[in-house]
Amino acid sequence: MGIRPKQFAFQFLLLSLAAGSVSAGTITCVPAASNGAAAPFNRVRRIAIDEHSRTVNMDVVRSRTKDTETMGKLRADLVSMEDSQSGEPVYVFNSIPAAGAEVTSLFKLFKAAEWRLISADVAFVNKVPAVRAVEQGVVFDCKRSDMG
Repeated sequence: MGIRPKQFAFQFLLLSLAAGSVSAGTITCVPAASNGAAAPFNRVRRIAIDEHSRTVNMDVVRSRTKDTETMGKLRADLVSMEDSQSGEPVYVFNSIPAAGAEVTSLFKLFKAAEWRLISADVAFVNKVPAVRAVEQGVVFDCKRSDMG
Protein backbone atom coordinates (compact mmCIF):
# COMPACT_ATOMS: atom_id res chain seq x y z
CA MET A 1 0.00 0.00 0.00
CA GLY A 2 2.12 2.85 -1.26
CA ILE A 3 1.44 6.39 -2.31
CA ARG A 4 1.96 7.05 -5.98
CA PRO A 5 4.26 10.00 -6.80
CA LYS A 6 1.41 12.06 -8.31
CA GLN A 7 -0.75 11.55 -5.20
CA PHE A 8 2.16 12.49 -2.96
CA ALA A 9 2.86 15.65 -4.98
CA PHE A 10 -0.82 16.65 -4.83
CA GLN A 11 -1.00 16.08 -1.05
CA PHE A 12 2.23 18.01 -0.55
CA LEU A 13 0.84 20.90 -2.62
CA LEU A 14 -2.35 20.99 -0.52
CA LEU A 15 -0.38 20.95 2.72
CA SER A 16 1.96 23.73 1.60
CA LEU A 17 -0.98 25.90 0.50
CA ALA A 18 -2.65 25.38 3.87
CA ALA A 19 0.58 26.22 5.71
CA GLY A 20 1.04 29.35 3.58
CA SER A 21 -2.39 30.68 4.46
CA VAL A 22 -1.74 30.21 8.17
CA SER A 23 1.51 32.15 8.06
CA ALA A 24 -0.16 35.07 6.29
CA GLY A 25 -2.37 36.09 9.18
CA THR A 26 -3.97 39.42 9.93
CA ILE A 27 -5.22 41.02 13.09
CA THR A 28 -7.85 43.77 13.16
CA CYS A 29 -8.51 45.90 16.23
CA VAL A 30 -11.05 48.55 17.25
CA PRO A 31 -11.28 50.48 20.53
CA ALA A 32 -13.01 48.41 23.20
CA ALA A 33 -16.37 49.44 24.58
CA SER A 34 -14.79 49.29 28.05
CA ASN A 35 -12.87 52.52 27.30
CA GLY A 36 -16.04 54.47 28.21
CA ALA A 37 -16.71 58.20 28.25
CA ALA A 38 -14.14 58.90 30.97
CA ALA A 39 -11.28 57.45 28.89
CA PRO A 40 -8.85 59.88 27.27
CA PHE A 41 -9.34 60.80 23.61
CA ASN A 42 -7.99 58.13 21.28
CA ARG A 43 -7.23 59.16 17.70
CA VAL A 44 -6.82 55.56 16.45
CA ARG A 45 -10.21 54.08 15.50
CA ARG A 46 -9.13 50.92 13.68
CA ILE A 47 -5.90 48.96 13.21
CA ALA A 48 -5.33 46.29 10.56
CA ILE A 49 -2.00 44.45 10.69
CA ASP A 50 -0.96 42.15 7.85
CA GLU A 51 1.78 39.96 9.31
CA HIS A 52 2.84 38.57 5.94
CA SER A 53 3.46 41.90 4.19
CA ARG A 54 4.50 43.59 7.48
CA THR A 55 2.16 46.52 6.85
CA VAL A 56 -0.24 48.29 9.16
CA ASN A 57 -3.22 50.37 8.07
CA MET A 58 -5.03 52.58 10.56
CA ASP A 59 -8.15 54.73 10.52
CA VAL A 60 -7.36 57.81 12.58
CA VAL A 61 -8.98 61.09 13.57
CA ARG A 62 -7.11 63.79 11.61
CA SER A 63 -8.90 66.73 13.20
CA ARG A 64 -11.61 67.19 15.76
CA THR A 65 -13.99 69.99 16.66
CA LYS A 66 -16.78 70.12 19.19
CA ASP A 67 -19.27 68.72 16.67
CA THR A 68 -17.27 66.74 14.09
CA GLU A 69 -14.29 64.54 13.50
CA THR A 70 -12.39 64.32 10.24
CA MET A 71 -11.15 60.80 9.60
CA GLY A 72 -8.09 59.81 7.64
CA LYS A 73 -5.86 56.85 6.87
CA LEU A 74 -2.41 56.26 8.30
CA ARG A 75 -0.02 53.65 6.96
CA ALA A 76 2.74 52.17 9.09
CA ASP A 77 5.57 49.67 8.86
CA LEU A 78 5.57 46.66 11.17
CA VAL A 79 9.02 47.02 12.73
CA SER A 80 8.87 44.09 15.14
CA MET A 81 6.62 41.14 15.93
CA GLU A 82 7.88 39.08 18.84
CA ASP A 83 6.09 36.44 20.90
CA SER A 84 5.23 37.37 24.46
CA GLN A 85 4.62 35.26 27.54
CA SER A 86 0.87 35.33 26.82
CA GLY A 87 1.47 33.51 23.53
CA GLU A 88 0.32 36.53 21.51
CA PRO A 89 2.82 38.64 19.60
CA VAL A 90 3.88 42.12 20.64
CA TYR A 91 3.56 44.38 17.59
CA VAL A 92 5.78 47.44 17.24
CA PHE A 93 5.13 49.73 14.27
CA ASN A 94 5.84 53.28 13.17
CA SER A 95 3.93 55.61 10.92
CA ILE A 96 5.32 56.47 7.53
CA PRO A 97 5.65 60.26 7.65
CA ALA A 98 4.67 62.36 4.67
CA ALA A 99 7.45 64.05 2.73
CA GLY A 100 8.78 66.99 4.71
CA ALA A 101 7.05 65.92 7.93
CA GLU A 102 9.19 66.21 11.03
CA VAL A 103 7.02 64.02 13.27
CA THR A 104 6.57 60.26 13.26
CA SER A 105 4.38 58.15 15.51
CA LEU A 106 5.54 54.99 17.23
CA PHE A 107 3.07 52.33 18.36
CA LYS A 108 3.16 49.21 20.51
CA LEU A 109 0.21 46.81 20.50
CA PHE A 110 0.37 44.02 23.06
CA LYS A 111 -1.85 41.73 25.07
CA ALA A 112 -1.69 41.83 28.86
CA ALA A 113 -5.10 40.83 30.19
CA GLU A 114 -6.54 42.64 27.15
CA TRP A 115 -5.07 44.16 23.99
CA ARG A 116 -3.54 47.60 24.67
CA LEU A 117 -2.11 50.24 22.34
CA ILE A 118 0.51 52.71 23.51
CA SER A 119 1.77 55.42 21.19
CA ALA A 120 4.26 58.27 21.16
CA ASP A 121 4.91 61.11 18.74
CA VAL A 122 8.56 61.81 18.05
CA ALA A 123 9.73 65.06 16.45
CA PHE A 124 13.08 65.36 14.74
CA VAL A 125 14.84 68.67 15.37
CA ASN A 126 18.14 68.97 13.50
CA LYS A 127 17.98 65.18 12.99
CA VAL A 128 17.81 64.61 16.77
CA PRO A 129 14.69 62.74 17.98
CA ALA A 130 12.65 64.26 20.80
CA VAL A 131 9.49 62.78 22.32
CA ARG A 132 6.67 65.23 21.69
CA ALA A 133 3.70 63.38 23.18
CA VAL A 134 2.92 60.03 24.76
CA GLU A 135 -0.64 58.73 24.72
CA GLN A 136 -1.86 56.54 27.55
CA GLY A 137 -2.61 52.93 26.79
CA VAL A 138 -6.02 52.31 25.26
CA VAL A 139 -7.84 48.98 25.36
CA PHE A 140 -8.68 47.42 21.98
CA ASP A 141 -10.80 44.47 20.87
CA CYS A 142 -8.76 42.44 18.38
CA LYS A 143 -9.76 39.62 16.10
CA ARG A 144 -7.30 37.39 14.28
CA SER A 145 -7.75 35.95 10.81
CA ASP A 146 -5.37 33.27 9.63
CA MET A 147 -6.53 33.62 6.04
CA GLY A 148 -4.57 36.87 5.41
